[in-house]
Amino acid sequence: MCKLLYSLLLIVLLGTPCLADIELAPKGKQPQRLTDVYLMHGLSYVALDDVLDAVSLRGHWNSVTHVYRIRTANGWAELSPGRQNLKIGNDFFPLKEKPRFIDGRLRVSENFIRNQLSMLINRPIYYRNLNPVTVQNEGDDNTLDRLFSFLLRKKKIVAGPKLRGVAIDVGHGGLDTGVIAADGYKEKDATLALSARLSKILKMKLGIPVHLSRDDDYELTPEQRLEPVAHEDVDAWLLLHAQGSFTEAAEGVVLFVRSSADNLNEGPLDASRQLAEELKAALEESDVPVVGIFTSPLVPLGQGGLPTVLLELGYLTNPVDLQRLRSSYGQQQLAQALYTGLKKFSLNRKKN
Repeated sequence: MCKLLYSLLLIVLLGTPCLADIELAPKGKQPQRLTDVYLMHGLSYVALDDVLDAVSLRGHWNSVTHVYRIRTANGWAELSPGRQNLKIGNDFFPLKEKPRFIDGRLRVSENFIRNQLSMLINRPIYYRNLNPVTVQNEGDDNTLDRLFSFLLRKKKIVAGPKLRGVAIDVGHGGLDTGVIAADGYKEKDATLALSARLSKILKMKLGIPVHLSRDDDYELTPEQRLEPVAHEDVDAWLLLHAQGSFTEAAEGVVLFVRSSADNLNEGPLDASRQLAEELKAALEESDVPVVGIFTSPLVPLGQGGLPTVLLELGYLTNPVDLQRLRSSYGQQQLAQALYTGLKKFSLNRKKN
């Protein structure tokens, strides 16, 4: 009965398969026809194994780190259903849609095939959708565009040293587990526990509202993840995540801010970078190792002047980071540090 209910739930969440065959090959080569294709939200999703086979690449899935690794001429490339970027070496490239598990296989959208696949093989590709969708599904893109436009309208910080409110995107949830540690601890549980502690501290000590994208274990649409930012009193946005690696040696917090092209700068140092610097300092003062602050055109960071930082709060594959993320003491240590960073950012904000 449980298996039946789970199967029905997957059908409701993921939709049913539709005919959406494609042809794919490196340009100049005989195209292969791929038939194991699902149609969702007006896009074709193709099994990653089949895509790689069509362009003579090989990869493998690691169930511990929740990452798919692809061997390329430029080194290892990494994809994860919990992240909306492709990592090649130390570089990150945004994906319009996250990879998804559908019917037991990790699949990528046709936008990945059109835009990122050629980077992996260092040559153009031939792609043809044999069953193109002529009517696009209303919702995702339009809603995201409206919410990103809202961020652009918030390019001026309200005068005064205090934050009026904070939005927190609680990474993953529901069937979207994120990274899974060797002992089974999930990224979605770490972000939920930490967000609850941080929210309580901010409300108690700063007396400001905190808007969470989720407060329990359920999956979110892209629109729902952006809903907390739509509140007029939001002056800062944190996106909480954790990550994994193929080596236990990788440890520490990594902070991401928008690339300069996506920022509406307010001076020599934009507001997102200022917030990241304060968070980094507070974490280090709390004896939490920080790898650094990086700019990356990650899609979830959007555009605009709203101070925004995406935090990878540690590696679930590192024993020390894992202990910090799953223990009450470690969660409180992280929450207190993030509160301190937000408080200092609040006090040091420039008045417009």
